[in-house]
Amino acid sequence: MSQAAAAPRADPGGRTAVAVDAAIGLVVGGVLLAGLARPGFPLLRDWVAAPYPPLSDAALGLGESAARAVPQDVAVVWASRALGAVGLPAWPLTGALTAVFCVWLAVGAGALARRVLPATRAVPGALLRLPAVLGAVWNPFVVERLLQGHWSLLAGAAAVVSLPVVLSRARPRVAAACAAVAGAGLTPTGWVLAVIAAGVAVACAPRGGRTRSALATAGVAVVTALPWLVATLLAGPASAAAGSGAAGAGATGVEAFAARAETGIGTVGSVVASGGIWNAAAVPPSRATWWAAVALALLVAVWALAAPGLWRARREPVVRAAVPVAVAVWLLVSAAATGPGLAVLDALVDAVPAAGLVRDTQKFVALALPATVLALAVATRALARWLRPAGAAVLVAAVAVASVPDAPAALWSALRPVTYGPGWAEVDRIVAGEPGDVLVLPAGSFRSTPLWAGGAPVLDPAPRLLDARVLVPGDLLVGGAGGVAGEGSRARAATDALLDGADPAVLAGLGVRWVLDERTSAGPRGESGATLESTTTRYSDPELTLHEITAAAPQAPPPASPAARAAVLAAHAAWMLVGFGAALGAILAALPVPMLAPALRRRRARGPGR
Repeated sequence: MSQAAAAPRADPGGRTAVAVDAAIGLVVGGVLLAGLARPGFPLLRDWVAAPYPPLSDAALGLGESAARAVPQDVAVVWASRALGAVGLPAWPLTGALTAVFCVWLAVGAGALARRVLPATRAVPGALLRLPAVLGAVWNPFVVERLLQGHWSLLAGAAAVVSLPVVLSRARPRVAAACAAVAGAGLTPTGWVLAVIAAGVAVACAPRGGRTRSALATAGVAVVTALPWLVATLLAGPASAAAGSGAAGAGATGVEAFAARAETGIGTVGSVVASGGIWNAAAVPPSRATWWAAVALALLVAVWALAAPGLWRARREPVVRAAVPVAVAVWLLVSAAATGPGLAVLDALVDAVPAAGLVRDTQKFVALALPATVLALAVATRALARWLRPAGAAVLVAAVAVASVPDAPAALWSALRPVTYGPGWAEVDRIVAGEPGDVLVLPAGSFRSTPLWAGGAPVLDPAPRLLDARVLVPGDLLVGGAGGVAGEGSRARAATDALLDGADPAVLAGLGVRWVLDERTSAGPRGESGATLESTTTRYSDPELTLHEITAAAPQAPPPASPAARAAVLAAHAAWMLVGFGAALGAILAALPVPMLAPALRRRRARGPGR
C-alpha cells in the first residue's frame, strides 16, 4: 500500500469540526437562553417582542426617532408574518434567532482556533477548541448585552469573530465574508462592528486576495447600510419640521453610555474582561462583587500562558488581525470613559450626525473577542504540556465559565416571556387605520410593569403592538436612574401638555386623537386626569384604558409618503437578497463537491447516451 493510500483521509472543509463546534454552541446557548423556552414573548429593557407587529413608519425608521433598530424591526415583521402564514407561533422567533447567533459565535471561535492550532496526536483538536468555543458564547459581553436586551448585537459579535478567518486566507472565502457582513447589518451597530472587523482582516490578509475581498465586502456593506441610511435621509426633513432642538439642549449622552468600572477592577479591568456595560442594572450579580477581581485574575493567567504561543504565531494573519485590535480597543474604550475622552466624544457626537453610533463605546469590546478566543485556545495547548489534554481543556474552560458563573441563573430570572392581555388586540382593532396619533401614559419611552419582566424597565411595546402611529419621545433610560433625551419632540410636547392637564384641544392640535393609559405601569401621570375628564372612554379593562379626544379634529402630520415607504422597503429587500445570496454562495462553496468527482468520471467513461 502506498504512503498516500495509507494516510488518513482529511476533512478538507473541517465539516466534522464545524459540526462539533456548532453542537457545543447550541448546548451553551441553550443553557443561557433556557428561560426563553417558556411560552411567551421576550420583554426586557430593549428586547421587545410582540405578536405580529405592524409594518409601521417607526419600524421602517421613518418616524421621529432615529432608525436604531433598522432593518431588524422590518425583518422581524416579515418573519412573523411568514410564521403566521404557515400556522406557526411567532413567540419563539427572537429567541431562536439569538440561539442561532450563539451557534455562529461558537463556529467562528472554533475556526479561529483551528487556524492557529491545528490538531495533533498529543492534543486532539476538539479539546483545543472547547475553551475557545465555550468562551465565545459564555462571557460578560454576551451576558450583559442579553440582559440589556441587545439580542441582535450578537450577530455583529459573531461576524467579528468569523471575519478574520474567512478573509485572511490565501484564497479568502468572499461569499462567507459577505454573508457575515450582511447578517451583522441587522442593526447599524452590528454593521459598524462588522465593517471594522472586515477592514482589519483584509489589511492583514495575504496580498493575493485583498482587492477582491475588499471590493466584495465593501459593496455588500453599502447595500447592507441602505435600509437605515435611506430611512434617515428620508425621515430627516420630517423630523426637523416636527421641531428639532427640543430634545434637550445638546445632551449627547456620551457620559451616560461610557464604559463602567465593575467592582474592584476599574474600567480597564472591566473591558479587558469583556464587561463594563454602562447599565449597572444589566450586570449579573457576580460581576458586582469581589468575584469580578478573581475572574479577571484568572483571565490574566490565561493570557500569561498564551502570550508565548501568540508571539510565535504573530505572523499568522488571524493573530495579526485579532491581538493588536484587542489591545487598541481596551485602551480606547477605557480612555473614552475618562474626562478628556468624554470631551472628545461629546464634541464628535454633537458635530457629526452619524457619530451617535459610537456613543455606546463599550459595545466595541466585541472587537476584542477574537483575541480572547485565541488566548483560551493557545493557553489550553500550553497547559497540556503539564496536564492531560482533557484536564487542560476543562481547566481553561472553567476560567471562561468563571468570568460570569451565574450567567444561567441571571438570564433565567430576567428573561421571563410575557403574554399580552386581550385588551391590546381590542385597542388595536379600534385605532388601526384611524386618523390621529396615540399618546401613552405613564410618560416616557420605558415601562415598569409588574406584569412584565417582574417590573424591570422595558421599552413600551405599544408601537410594536398597535397598527397606528404611537408618539414616543425616544428617551433612553440609563442605569434605571437617568436618561438621555430622544428625538421625538412632538411626542415630548404632547406628553408635557397631558401631564400639565391641558385642554384636549391642545393635544388635538399636536395630532393626538387617542390616549392609552397603561394602568398597571408605574410612572409619571401628572395632572393628566384633568385632561382625560373631557375625553370619551372607548375601552377599559384592568390593564388598559383607551381615551378618545372628540373635542377637536387631530392635526397630525401626514404619515410617510408611499414613495418614501417604497424606497425604504426596496432597500430592505436589497439587503435581504444580498444576504441570502451570499449565504447560499458560502454554503455551496462549503459542500463536499470533490466527492462528486468519481461519479463524474464514471459517467464520462460510460460515454454519452449510456
